[in-house]
Amino acid sequence: MKNNIKFSKHEIIYLFTKINKKYNIEFSYAFINEYQLLNNSVKIFTESNNEMSSIDIRNLNIYSLNKKALKQITNYSEIDPKNFVKHTGNNKFNKFDLKKIIKQIKNRHTDNRPELMCLYAYIYNYYINANYNNYSLFLSKKLNYSDNYIKNLSKELFIDKYLIKNTTGVAGGIFSKKTLKKFNSQEFQQYL
Repeated sequence: MKNNIKFSKHEIIYLFTKINKKYNIEFSYAFINEYQLLNNSVKIFTESNNEMSSIDIRNLNIYSLNKKALKQITNYSEIDPKNFVKHTGNNKFNKFDLKKIIKQIKNRHTDNRPELMCLYAYIYNYYINANYNNYSLFLSKKLNYSDNYIKNLSKELFIDKYLIKNTTGVAGGIFSKKTLKKFNSQEFQQYL
């Protein structure tokens, strides 16, 4: 894992080698805010002199490779946070304690709706990037809510602008200024 991650000036580069026995795929990520990474380029190349065919390229599952790369980068930030901060200069990425956030949402002790929505936005974004395809079913079990309530909460994230849709048809979103302001507030320091 660590050997596949390289750090550039303002980017994190993740390299998959020998996909389908002949292709190398390089994903480039940049921080769009202190808490989120965004894939900004994909490079496919071979080390052999063979021509790249469009059929082989169609067989590459870029979506799942992107999810794997994001998960590995997140895991790296958890395993070796000092080195991650040293290379990226970002000490806020992946710093909230998921167990505390999940416990707070599960216990239903959140009378403050904006706080609940920001907590849910963080959990939603984390698990979307952690490669859970049926996120509403997964989150309903994880947070002890019904599947329909989770779907309604997810819709509310976008309607009330806690998350902003970055690409149509792709689950997840970008934290809005309102959410980032809440994350950086004093009351959210309890979730570190």
